[in-house]
Amino acid sequence: MTTLRQKVYNSIKLDIVSGKYSRDDILNEKNLMLKYNISKAPVRDALIELCNEGVLRSIPRLGYVMVSYSKEYLDGILKLRKFLEPTYLEENWDRITDEDISKLESLHRKHLEEACREDPVSYWNTNMDFHLTLASFYHDEYFYEILENAFQKQMLVFSQYYWNNWRREVFDIYSHQHSEFLSYLKSRDRKKAVLELRKDIEYFMKG
Repeated sequence: MTTLRQKVYNSIKLDIVSGKYSRDDILNEKNLMLKYNISKAPVRDALIELCNEGVLRSIPRLGYVMVSYSKEYLDGILKLRKFLEPTYLEENWDRITDEDISKLESLHRKHLEEACREDPVSYWNTNMDFHLTLASFYHDEYFYEILENAFQKQMLVFSQYYWNNWRREVFDIYSHQHSEFLSYLKSRDRKKAVLELRKDIEYFMKG
């Protein structure tokens, strides 16, 4: 069961990454209490959690503002992903089962059918879901946690710089790349699958 704190947390974070708040906006407990019609405790707990995650920072006696990240910070995340994800795929190739591939293929079909191409948050969630599902096949919890954190931070930084210039073609490009990757995964072509995964991340770096 989702708690009040979790509902407020999810709502604030979605508003941030979807561009409803700018980096100059100040969030305060009183306004959020009125917005959600709830008491102070769950609002404060949600704000503290967002601060702990590096989404917000507290300004004493004023409120909370978004943490600003540089484009260089985003480049660092992408470089890490470009190194880690293809390397882990190559090293864990033999652990990926036919059942795993079918699961990833079904997920990809679901994304194509249900995701909204006009909505960057919808795109981002499907993209993250695809890569994290692939990572789960390696049964390495630490790697999964690192990658999940990288995706969460990447979404925050990307939303600050690029959300307003969103183009629906981006969704189509990544969907095609995921389809290509799946074809190599199904044919058990390790070399091409690794190269396609690296290409997927490199395209984002060029964007």
